[in-house]
Amino acid sequence: MIHSSCAPSKRFTEYKESLIKDYKNEVRVLLGNSARELQIDNDAYIISENEKLALVKAGNKIIVEPIYEDLLIQLGSKNFNRKEFYLESVNDSVIEINNKKYRGRIKLINVDGVVKTINQLSLEDYIKGVMTKEMPVGKGTENYEALKAFAIAARTYALNKIFSSRTYYDLLPDVSDQVYGGADSEHPLSNSAVDETRGLILTFDNQPAIIFYHSTCAGYTESSANVFTKEEIEYLKSIKDGDTPYCSISPNFNWKEVIPEKTFIKRLFDAKLLKSENYSIEKFKIKSRFPSGRINELEILLKNDDGISSISIFGNQIRSIIKNQSGNGILKNNNFVIEINPEGNIEIIGKGYGHGVGLCQWGAIAQSRAGKSYQEILSHYFPGTEIKKLND
Repeated sequence: MIHSSCAPSKRFTEYKESLIKDYKNEVRVLLGNSARELQIDNDAYIISENEKLALVKAGNKIIVEPIYEDLLIQLGSKNFNRKEFYLESVNDSVIEINNKKYRGRIKLINVDGVVKTINQLSLEDYIKGVMTKEMPVGKGTENYEALKAFAIAARTYALNKIFSSRTYYDLLPDVSDQVYGGADSEHPLSNSAVDETRGLILTFDNQPAIIFYHSTCAGYTESSANVFTKEEIEYLKSIKDGDTPYCSISPNFNWKEVIPEKTFIKRLFDAKLLKSENYSIEKFKIKSRFPSGRINELEILLKNDDGISSISIFGNQIRSIIKNQSGNGILKNNNFVIEINPEGNIEIIGKGYGHGVGLCQWGAIAQSRAGKSYQEILSHYFPGTEIKKLND
């Protein structure tokens, strides 16, 4: 049994009061473009305009087709034509579609001739589907306070998205927003962390805080003004993450990438920084670093038949241009040293993983294991913020 004492939280009433008043604790997650054929794995109703049109028995399939601005659903010999449809489980709160489980219900709509599949569910159930996709549960309760801190951060992030201007969905289920795995990804311990922090969000000046998080800061977090925001945000400045970095336990605290010179040149060409691939690299110069140690400007000296030239890459774009060794993802961090090794390859020795802004996930885990509370963890990474309770 897990016991946790929570400090009293202030009720949160000030943020966008007209929206809060109408808010029904619902999140809309865009699962993607629907396959035209959906297998329903537990008994479910097809519903439209609050009318139960048909019962789909477990194991049966439905065909979904866009028809002008409407949708056509085929179930055996039955056809239904409506603006939108919902699929809801008959016996419980989880609906199973194409061997995946989701809480809430599934909405099917036609957007510009494409069938969109949207999972509509409560905010708390959504957070439960995010937790293990973004944070390791750990052994026993060692990560429990970090899980609670993350639940509050993830809930705040989602709330900001809910009140943004997206038309038919609020969040994407991948790293564009937060990775969401539905009910299949839930774990009893992370669910408990969500339940114990139910309705709690992080605020600054009675507004939901702007939330960023990353894997491993490697000693210093980064100012949001150097990555995401035009202006510096008081609670998203660079901070020192412990005398011995908390996140030194991360498997990505130190790393190394080796990239062949030709591959490196091609990536610069693909980024439209070079007119051709007929170059060789003469030297790298780190022109400036942010106070956190991350590179602000990387100058690359190159040589071709016309002589020596140089290009510069700045800030977080360094990661997306250079990429990792295999090329299937961006560079882990822009806190590194770079040189040409004796074999003529580009050798990058770095530390940290992610953009560095906001909550350091492995740092939070280390603090949890050291006995810090979720309140202390959030105060450390978002100094000056307050934890408040969203209206019931």
